[in-house]
Amino acid sequence: MATIYDIAKAAGVTATTVSYVLSGKGSVSAATRSRVMKYAQELGYQPNLVARSLIKGRTGVIGLALPNIENPFYGEIIAVVERLAYKAGLRVFVTTLTTDDVVGQKLLGDLVLRRVDGLLVFGGCPPPHVLQTIVTPNLPIVWCLWGDAGDSPSLSVDFHFYQGGQLAAEHLLGLGHRRFGVVAHSVPDGSNPSLRFSGFQETLAAHDLSIDPQLIQPGQDTAEGGKEAGRKLLTHPDPPTAVFATNDVMAIGVMAAAWELGIQIPRDLSIVGLDDIALASYTTPPLTTIVIDKTAVMSHAIDTLLQAIDGQPATSPSMYPATLAVRGSTAMCIQPVNS
Repeated sequence: MATIYDIAKAAGVTATTVSYVLSGKGSVSAATRSRVMKYAQELGYQPNLVARSLIKGRTGVIGLALPNIENPFYGEIIAVVERLAYKAGLRVFVTTLTTDDVVGQKLLGDLVLRRVDGLLVFGGCPPPHVLQTIVTPNLPIVWCLWGDAGDSPSLSVDFHFYQGGQLAAEHLLGLGHRRFGVVAHSVPDGSNPSLRFSGFQETLAAHDLSIDPQLIQPGQDTAEGGKEAGRKLLTHPDPPTAVFATNDVMAIGVMAAAWELGIQIPRDLSIVGLDDIALASYTTPPLTTIVIDKTAVMSHAIDTLLQAIDGQPATSPSMYPATLAVRGSTAMCIQPVNS
């Protein structure tokens, strides 16, 4: 592997000059800079990232903590973060942990011991007061998409989940639906409902409508969980004409339940999800959903984390708006609503 001394010898300059050129520091003529870069490329020079990190007192690595990777949404988040981090000169370590996940907490502790420069932590992981007993003091942390957990810390980049529920309700109301089912990834028991569920429910209430409690089904955050919850809704003696699933993977599960029961979408049933995972465009029919702009959210999260790593003052929490992607899984209600 080529070193700065090899480049210096080939270019006929000192190693110090090569160092200046490669680091962008010092005063070097344009001709000399061009010659050094030419030979660096020809010789296949690769910077010693370990040495550079020792000099800067940083590793150039950030951590990403997620509640799971089974949901395709989080797989897409990983892909987005890796590419955005790479552009910023960073690498990413990923770990998963849930609220009661002791092994996951140990994995996070191990990740921190590897001297990451900062963390991106997603809602669904243990709450801040728990995580702060695991991580080292003063480690920069940006909390991502925590609003739906009811505990959004100050240094956070969030999404307007409540607005997402509102948009789903308004869309279905506009199509003439009046009997609704909800498949919720957290139990909306009234004590701590998710914001997306609250937005949906309260928008219906503003139109003097309510959801039959029997048509509110909690489910596991998986397609199978959505399918099981969907089957309960769709086999009810008075089933809904429209279903809001609080994430896309569960909405896809509801679609599978409808297919097995011979219920046609959207003729007999309209379905709205939330997340806009890539698969949502390829279901049959394509899924109408609330869009989370993952690239915009995570780009801002990484910028915020880099500012925190550099010791800059904390910025105000950021909230990204919800938008609706109307596809083929929703249509005008043609079924009469039972009185």
